[in-house]
Amino acid sequence: MEAISRYGTPPTRLISMMKSFEYPFRNVKAGDKFAILTDDQMDPLIWQAMMGSLHAKGAEACLALYPKRAHHCADPSPMAIGAAKEADVVIAMTTTALNSGTPGLRKIRSEGGATGKTPIWLWEEINQEILIDGGGSCGEADVVEMCRIQGRMGEICDAGKTIRVTTPGGSDLTADITGYPDGALARRWGAIPFERNPETDRFGTSPGTWPFGEFHVEPLAGTANGRIFWDHTGQHPAGQWHEPVTLEIENGKVVDISGGHEADQIKAYLDAYGDENSLTVGGEISIGTNPKCPPYTGNMRSEKKRYGAMHFGIGHGADRGEVVSRLRLEAISDRVTMVVDDEHVLAENGKILV
Repeated sequence: MEAISRYGTPPTRLISMMKSFEYPFRNVKAGDKFAILTDDQMDPLIWQAMMGSLHAKGAEACLALYPKRAHHCADPSPMAIGAAKEADVVIAMTTTALNSGTPGLRKIRSEGGATGKTPIWLWEEINQEILIDGGGSCGEADVVEMCRIQGRMGEICDAGKTIRVTTPGGSDLTADITGYPDGALARRWGAIPFERNPETDRFGTSPGTWPFGEFHVEPLAGTANGRIFWDHTGQHPAGQWHEPVTLEIENGKVVDISGGHEADQIKAYLDAYGDENSLTVGGEISIGTNPKCPPYTGNMRSEKKRYGAMHFGIGHGADRGEVVSRLRLEAISDRVTMVVDDEHVLAENGKILV
């Protein structure tokens, strides 16, 4: 973010940006149909570079641009959802977070093309600096190593029953992580992203986020207890925080939010756009695995993938489907320690040990 704040985003950066699409688009073929969802606050140069890269591969790219949504997890324009239903792949390139929890995107995933579920690649809040100099500059060797680490963490959590997360700032939370199908976490998080299904030759539901690099597990509903300390940035308020935020959690529910100005803004945001389930801990306990994401960018798209940082989410999840809410709100806890079953240390003070 430092280069953007100093020099802006000149259109000549298109030259360097094109290279950042080489890895995620490596399997794109002529005739593939992509729907790109974006809003009027996103840098136009990014979606122009994306459309140019897809066009050069012979793919058909359709851009759906609409006014920025009022809050994270708000549905895209209904007309954009209509376009997305015709696509082989949907790319979310918006400045507000989209995910499988929004009603419209749930419908796309369940009713779309391919093998019955349309992959949605999440690239929200992306900027030029992330793509060119940050986590989006990764290549094959980087991604393979992240998948190795993530797969190993998945194996440990698949066999585990409880997780405890702590941070120097004051986080100390425990939760039940049982109930996943056998081997589900290792398969999901060890999978190479942006792959085609060998049986159908369509893009499958393998990971599609960019920058790549996280492992997450969702607590069983009602089992999370303790405290989470959100350090220095989150989805709302955007940017670098000046005062941290503390969540007190009892039996899977946030019962208190405290701190300074940021805490006040979060409470007002939840009151304005959330519902009672938005305070439920159904979201992710996640650790970033991408060493090319720098610290203190104030940008969640990069920070949530940053090596050794945890993003912790409240509201609906992405795996279990047990919690349905209007919002999922995520923010960063730094230098996380994660321990499974009081025995297996996944990470200690931000250093991954598996």
